[in-house]
Amino acid sequence: MISFAYFAILTIVLIAIILYFIAIKPIIEMIKLKLQFGNDCKISFNFLGKEIYDQLKETKENKNENDIFNKQKTAYNKYQYKFFTTNMLWIIRISIADPLYQKAALQNHHFYQKVDPVCHKGLLSKGLVFSKGEQWKKQRLLLSKLFEFDSLKQKVPMINEITKNKLSNFSNENILSSLQSITGLIVIKSFFGIQTDQIYVNNTELQVEIANIMNEMGFLRFKSSIQSVKRLIFGTKAWKILPTKEEVKLLHRVDIIRSIVGNLVQQRINYFQNLDDEQKKISENDNFLNVLVSEYLKINNKQQQEETFDQIIQEFITLQFAGTDTTAVLLYHCLYFFACNPQAQEEIRSEINQFCPSNFIQENQINNLKRLQAFINEVLRLKNPAMRPIIRVASQDHNLMDLKIKKGWLICIDYFLQNQSEKHFDQAGKFDYTRWMQDKPIKEDNNFIYMPFSAGPRNCIGSQMAQLETKIILGQILKNYHIIENKNVIVSWVIHFNHQLSPTNAVILKKIQ
Repeated sequence: MISFAYFAILTIVLIAIILYFIAIKPIIEMIKLKLQFGNDCKISFNFLGKEIYDQLKETKENKNENDIFNKQKTAYNKYQYKFFTTNMLWIIRISIADPLYQKAALQNHHFYQKVDPVCHKGLLSKGLVFSKGEQWKKQRLLLSKLFEFDSLKQKVPMINEITKNKLSNFSNENILSSLQSITGLIVIKSFFGIQTDQIYVNNTELQVEIANIMNEMGFLRFKSSIQSVKRLIFGTKAWKILPTKEEVKLLHRVDIIRSIVGNLVQQRINYFQNLDDEQKKISENDNFLNVLVSEYLKINNKQQQEETFDQIIQEFITLQFAGTDTTAVLLYHCLYFFACNPQAQEEIRSEINQFCPSNFIQENQINNLKRLQAFINEVLRLKNPAMRPIIRVASQDHNLMDLKIKKGWLICIDYFLQNQSEKHFDQAGKFDYTRWMQDKPIKEDNNFIYMPFSAGPRNCIGSQMAQLETKIILGQILKNYHIIENKNVIVSWVIHFNHQLSPTNAVILKKIQ
């Protein structure tokens, strides 16, 4: 009897402790914020992160106007809050809607570490996007010169050539995959100096397979509460704890990708080792891979060499994925809005044919494409692939203006709410690319309202390249194809790694005769 009573008391105490950490403690923190900010802070307690799964379910069942973020946009336009505060188990998550607080968070990036959505230590964690501190500064400095416009404009002929060649075999069955094939090959050739047209992995182009893996691994965290909690508790080790068949298959594909990329890196190391000093000096700044290999060869310590070799593999994967997927998704969104707005499509096609009469779109012609730039701006305002930028975790206690952030809290910069607010844009919910041809398209602008490529020191290093690619590829498509809606599918805007249109054949390209 005594032992049973002791066991019962112990069980009750254990349950009380668990409830305190996953329920009472986060509720107390949210109530404190509510008391401090009143109506400026909207709170919602969610056991096991129920909020995100409700959104996914509503989107899947077409109850959320086919957009996973619609509920948040509706709530913000109704309440005009500064913060939306919720929780995932014991962790507080604050979604920042106010541009002044967004500005403070983005400018003080050293308070945060970006959360890797794939949660795998061998893919993105050491690349430019997720590295931190001095390592990030070193990587940014090493790579920044190759993203300067004078360097990028030299790639214009190559972008035209790849686009025209790929368009001749364009597949309407999977538009997004076809676009990834184009943008990925541009990255492979221009930034890594790999001249082959195709590197296949299981009958899929390397650049497309990398994008597929990242999207599948990123989306996996939304499939069930159990998988999300497993990642939350165990981090990168979660992949090895009671893995599902799907997880095992993904990990096998990751091993193959790392092996292929590792071989490419080793080949470049061998090539550099056979060059004389003068040849190395000429080659070392030609592309990203040469820059990284040149730094690798300066290291004498074997352990440090092994760590650097792994960093190069992850930098390759990071830049390949970032340069392939985000730009391809943006292009896909642009094609969809062209299909939905045929008059705008004709106006911009006319502009392109007027200023770019030859087969290739020249670098000195691109600045004349004002309507095309305005169209891209409007797509980024309404359906940015990075609609919610990468979530950050606070690395220390700190004050964000008058908002006290505690170590371990999650921070989201929800600038998409400002992009679609009547406070800053007339008829904010309407697609109207001509707004960007006005002198002041943004009301009450503090330069942190419209941030399609983020802002602050850790803004997107590839923004100029992404825009250059987007203009040329869209220009080539519009010169050669009519873009029409696929009436046989129902579209929705979902989350994989990015915020993207689904399914992947929402538009059809019809050759202009």
